[in-house]
Amino acid sequence: MLPESDARVKRTHSAVEEAIEWTACMRSGEVQADEQKAFEAWIANPANALAWERVQVHLGATFLPLARGSDSKVRRVLQTPDPQRRRLLRGALVLGGVGVSATLLGRQSTLFTNIVADLSTTTAQRRDFNLSDGSKLVLDARSAVDIDFTASQRNLVLRKGKLVIEVSDDPRPLVVHTLHGFARSSAARFMVSLQGDTTHVWAMHSSLCVGRFDGQCSLLKSGVGARLNSEGIQPLAANRKGEISWESGRLSVDDWSLGEVIEALQPYRRGVLRIDPAAAQLRVSGLFSLDNSERALASLEQILPVRIEQYLGFWTRIELRG
Repeated sequence: MLPESDARVKRTHSAVEEAIEWTACMRSGEVQADEQKAFEAWIANPANALAWERVQVHLGATFLPLARGSDSKVRRVLQTPDPQRRRLLRGALVLGGVGVSATLLGRQSTLFTNIVADLSTTTAQRRDFNLSDGSKLVLDARSAVDIDFTASQRNLVLRKGKLVIEVSDDPRPLVVHTLHGFARSSAARFMVSLQGDTTHVWAMHSSLCVGRFDGQCSLLKSGVGARLNSEGIQPLAANRKGEISWESGRLSVDDWSLGEVIEALQPYRRGVLRIDPAAAQLRVSGLFSLDNSERALASLEQILPVRIEQYLGFWTRIELRG
């Protein structure tokens, strides 16, 4: 029998290989109905879903930048006619840095343990981490990040949740990658959070660069936030600055929708937290405790026309009062 650590590496290695195959399939432009059904069954496994997420993150963080330039080999692969595209995509994913030999995705043997850090937090848990370069990292509840420091660059990949990083002064830039782009600095303090289909970045101290996968960077000044998504980079409104308040265990909101407040509370609450679409549109301002979600929900029920019902201590539903 394999030791638990070796068995874990082997399981992850296999799941990542399968995720690469499925990525080539789903991006080939010729997915059959039975393949779609098989993919849905495969990704229902949590381990497979995690491997899929890792491949997609690193596809954006390390593979897509290779497609820059009209003479790029990767660009030619992406433009190849359908009959050959799946086979070429599979090879390009491996050669482009998202295969099982890629540092960020992990390797067999001890390289997986030593290079891929996979720092994470659970429900209602915030954690501080001191990184090897002297940087200080804070993860919000239900967050996960991969770490890869090389001789030329310090890479973090935020897979879920939120982080605050205080970057130590170092000649190497520190880059936080997400599915939607990146934030880069050599010495700054900033927050990065995954918000559904977007990434939010706030410069908390000193300026930094934010960018998409074309490699271009936009300067983000201290105290300013930006939204990264498929449409590009947009400034965040000043009333969103409370997004950084989670680090102190509080949620400071200024004219947010109730749906956004509930979404921020979810990582601090065990069980299912659901809100009626009509109630989600209500506007909220105030200061709420993340570490005491019951108190936060009670406060919301007092100040808003909503009813909060709980079932078996696991299911919580919020809806407009009748």
